Amino acid sequence: MNEKKLVQNFKSYINVSSVGNGEKNGSVRDLKPKLLNGEMIVGTAHSVVMLTPLGELERGRFGALFVTNYKLSFVPLDSSPNDEYGQRNNLVGVFDVPLTCVGALWLTDGGTTRRRRLMPRTDIPVKLKGIQLVCKNMKVISFNFANSPLGTARQVVMALLHHAFPKRHDLLFAFEYREPYYPTLPSDMNMFHRPADWKRELERCECPHWRITCINGTSDAFMLTAGETLIVPSSVLDYNLMESARHFRSGRVPVWVWGRAEGAALLRSGELLPTELSATAESVLLEQVRRSHPKLTPPYVIYLCGNSYTNSSSANVLPSLAMLNSSYKKLADLCTPNTLSQFWMQDSQYYSILESSRWLRYVCNCITFADDAARHIVDNVTVVLQEGDGVDYCAVVSCITQLLLDPHFRTLSGFQSLIQKEWLALGHPFCDRFGLPRPGTTKEDMDKSPPSQSAPVFLLFLDCVWQLQSQFPSAFQFTETYLTTLWDAANNHLFDTFLFNCPRDRDLAVMKNFTQRPIWDWAEQFSEQDIALFYNPLYVGQRSTTPSQRLSMSSVCSRKSASENGRLEPCTNIAAIEVWSQCYERWLPPLDAPSAGRVQYFLYNCSVKAQIQKLNSHLSSLSIMNDRNGRDYEPPPSPPAVTRFYPFSLKTGDSVARSLDAMQVSLIDATQLLDSQSLLNAPD
Repeated sequence: MNEKKLVQNFKSYINVSSVGNGEKNGSVRDLKPKLLNGEMIVGTAHSVVMLTPLGELERGRFGALFVTNYKLSFVPLDSSPNDEYGQRNNLVGVFDVPLTCVGALWLTDGGTTRRRRLMPRTDIPVKLKGIQLVCKNMKVISFNFANSPLGTARQVVMALLHHAFPKRHDLLFAFEYREPYYPTLPSDMNMFHRPADWKRELERCECPHWRITCINGTSDAFMLTAGETLIVPSSVLDYNLMESARHFRSGRVPVWVWGRAEGAALLRSGELLPTELSATAESVLLEQVRRSHPKLTPPYVIYLCGNSYTNSSSANVLPSLAMLNSSYKKLADLCTPNTLSQFWMQDSQYYSILESSRWLRYVCNCITFADDAARHIVDNVTVVLQEGDGVDYCAVVSCITQLLLDPHFRTLSGFQSLIQKEWLALGHPFCDRFGLPRPGTTKEDMDKSPPSQSAPVFLLFLDCVWQLQSQFPSAFQFTETYLTTLWDAANNHLFDTFLFNCPRDRDLAVMKNFTQRPIWDWAEQFSEQDIALFYNPLYVGQRSTTPSQRLSMSSVCSRKSASENGRLEPCTNIAAIEVWSQCYERWLPPLDAPSAGRVQYFLYNCSVKAQIQKLNSHLSSLSIMNDRNGRDYEPPPSPPAVTRFYPFSLKTGDSVARSLDAMQVSLIDATQLLDSQSLLNAPD
């Protein structure tokens, strides 16, 4: 591909006097970033050049670089009406990066070819030529300080290292954000904060043989990383739970998360500790689980990481968190090349590098485990998922299983409720997995204790959901744009949803006047038009039935679409697993081809749906007015021409927004029908 096409919107300011630019376009020192309530500037460098992505030549945009206690913000001197993504975030600008989204910081020679990794508490040279940021969402940004005043670049880098990698949890900007919050969450969304929320879920699933216990919210709590409310077999006493918890990692005894009226249920559990009475304690609890089944059917235990108690495993078990993180880094290296030549070099070995990462294999294994669990539950057999501390892969496989079985969780509010239940209420350690400091941990504690294991477990889950969306285009109310936006928002810790390790940490922060700001209130970040891109126009809602009617399965089910009873049967062959291009490759200009990708089908489906709605309205007006001739009918305009990764690519003009408005894309829906049009092996 001709490199000139990649940089046509950028103007070179390298080796150009900053004074000359100031006289022409206004002083660079007059540039200021947009600040939120409670945000303050902690580092500034003027006359900075933001280099062109994947540019071999030192070209870019001239402006000022700011570091605040919330974000890194580049303000260009020559603004352009095309300096906006298709999706407009009210809190984060197009050239802004939330500090908690910074994955790695590199010292460069002013370009993108030579670099050295910068770590906190390392010596920073006085004269810096350039830096490069690799974000957690795989966006790469490079800056050149050749024209900057001496010392300002060092000030920016030191502020960036200090605030992007804080030593205390309460130094995150979410604790400084002063904007008042007025919740407008969907009324049908279950936050799973109180026992009444769990009771509502238990009643929705029609599971009378299970009970709610709040002992975990008392001084006798045994599962410290979970919320106060747990659902356990009706026949087990709280005292027995406390005794048995001593034999499970982190006290994670089997707890109910979902069930069906016929009797089968889904439970999550931690692994057994190597004690003499562990096997006995597990047998006693599994017997209580068996008694909770109307037909007294023994439960089926799935060991997601192998059975550590008997040291047995298979080839399809899920990896350790360290191996998962290593796999993700290989995938990230493939999707974050420094130069255009490196991009084409990796392209020639794309599939071998992708296979060596094993990321798609782990995604496939999660879906396979979930399909196995769903199949047993359909056969009216209770399933117990067991893994480590019961907070990582258990959450992934449990969520995927429920998505396969329960159409309620395939709606937008249902999916958000599912995350609240499985990831927040049951205590997934987001701080540890995202590489943030633990709540209550001091700098001295971090220096003494080994670092917690970071791993993209939540991203693995979102990737699995996207795979299901690809196989069942009409089964989900939400789109891949929603999933990608959710991943970006998970790395924007302005909100409290993914900010804590467990409910107890959140409650302690609230007691200290911390303002809870759920990420699910999307109107805080996006306009109604942007939120409309979260909805799938092909979605076919389920009929209003009882859970027993909805989940009762026949022996034969079609994999191609959601069956009448809501059961999905995904293809679990590794050949059916694809790369989530919109999430991983959207920042690579050579792949953002015009009129390509699944977004074209999304926009076409939106246009067709808008046309159907307009025709129905036209027919209604004919019947009401009794006008045989009718008024002139104007069909909706053709879908706008957008690039492959819309709405995460820069706009080419206002025609896209006008076309979307004309198509009446207001809270309808969208997403993929066919395989993405990969350009990785296409000729120049």
